[in-house]
Amino acid sequence: MLKLAKITTFMSLCFLYGCAPPAYIKTHNTMDGDALIKHASDLQTKHLYSANWPAQSWWLSLDDAQLNRLITQALKHSPDMQMANANLEKASAYVMAADSKFDPVVSANAGATRSRLSRIEDPAYQGSRYGTVYNLGLNMNYSFDLWGGNKAAWIASVNDQKAAEIDHQAAKIKLSSAIIRTYVQLANAYSLEDLAKDDLKRTQRIVSITQLLLKNGLTSDDHLYTAQSNEASAKQVLKQRALSIQLLKNALATLVGEGPDLADTITRPTVEMGNKLRLPQQLPANLMAHRPDIVAAKWRVEAASKNIDVAKTRFYPNVNLSAAAGFKAVAGDAFFGEPSRSWSVGPAISLPLFTKDLKANLINKTASYDTAVAQYNKIITKAFGDIADKVLSIKSINEQIKDAQKSLQLASKSYHITEKRYQSGMGSQLEVLLIENQLLQAESVVTQLKNQLQEQQVALVEALGGGFEDKSTSIDG
Repeated sequence: MLKLAKITTFMSLCFLYGCAPPAYIKTHNTMDGDALIKHASDLQTKHLYSANWPAQSWWLSLDDAQLNRLITQALKHSPDMQMANANLEKASAYVMAADSKFDPVVSANAGATRSRLSRIEDPAYQGSRYGTVYNLGLNMNYSFDLWGGNKAAWIASVNDQKAAEIDHQAAKIKLSSAIIRTYVQLANAYSLEDLAKDDLKRTQRIVSITQLLLKNGLTSDDHLYTAQSNEASAKQVLKQRALSIQLLKNALATLVGEGPDLADTITRPTVEMGNKLRLPQQLPANLMAHRPDIVAAKWRVEAASKNIDVAKTRFYPNVNLSAAAGFKAVAGDAFFGEPSRSWSVGPAISLPLFTKDLKANLINKTASYDTAVAQYNKIITKAFGDIADKVLSIKSINEQIKDAQKSLQLASKSYHITEKRYQSGMGSQLEVLLIENQLLQAESVVTQLKNQLQEQQVALVEALGGGFEDKSTSIDG
């Protein structure tokens, strides 16, 4: 008896070994996140963050009621958010489907069949007989998860759901950041319009002075024509910048998911990013973990790993339990009587004999894992570059603003001196126009640099995962 048990055990092990997945089918790529972090200054983390992180609605710190209202509307009505919501619902459905694999499949059936037997179907070989059969019962089928395939599939679906949840957060961050950038551009457009209005006033003042000088015989007609030409050009620039404002308002309305009527209700922004947004001098690596694309990519790597486990379990034998119980009766019998009762129960073992399709499936799952790892490595590498570029840009723009403001101060002093000389008839109109052009350019440079700084600040917050809280020394305008 002991010998028979040993032989049975040995044959079973050989049987299972023959059904094992091929060892030569394996993954090749590895996640490079740790290696990259070690070589990045002030960046180090291994923690896999969940879908929730602090300061998601970071724009509230900007204290702009109109901006808050636009983003709130966009998160409700934007088609991008609608698609993200649908994808999240779909991922949740996959989790539900995977979870159902742990439950037995139970179905109920009921029917009544009226039939006429032909001679060949009649056991008495007479035919022309009529009969009615009634049935009512339950069928049950249960698959034993001996190798953990259903559990691995469920874990994979949960990981995919986490990734979809984070994609939903990513859509929110992307949409809100796009609105804030456009909002900042709108504020800049209004500032440029102010410069155009100031320039128009200056050109009109030059025209008035030139007309007065011409009346007193202190200048010639060609100087007046030049001044009037500059005035016409200033009017054209003002109209162009007014158009830019309207186009940006329309862009905001489109991002929100509303029609052009919303654009007419948008007023001039009052937000000042440089005064409200604080960014730390040193960026620790846990800020990197806030990036939704990195977190989602890591969850998808985890899901792909579990899908490999599922593919491997397909090589092993599977045991199912089937059972049925109910009543079957012909017309005239007591439907619920003893003779009409029916039941059956029994296990069923399935074993794959030809595994070429299973090998192909396993190869496909390992390749999907390598693809997910490569995508994760690509995303985290790009993330380091994005953040480094944004920090360098912010620091450089801050230095450029200092130089531009100094240039503006000097140009303003020079313009006022030259304008007074021209009013007294000591200077020439050409000198005034040249200095005026320098002043206009200096003002435009400062305004544009401030706009670039605010846009880069928004981009850095987005690159860091949509917002964070920090009380240390900051990089700001």
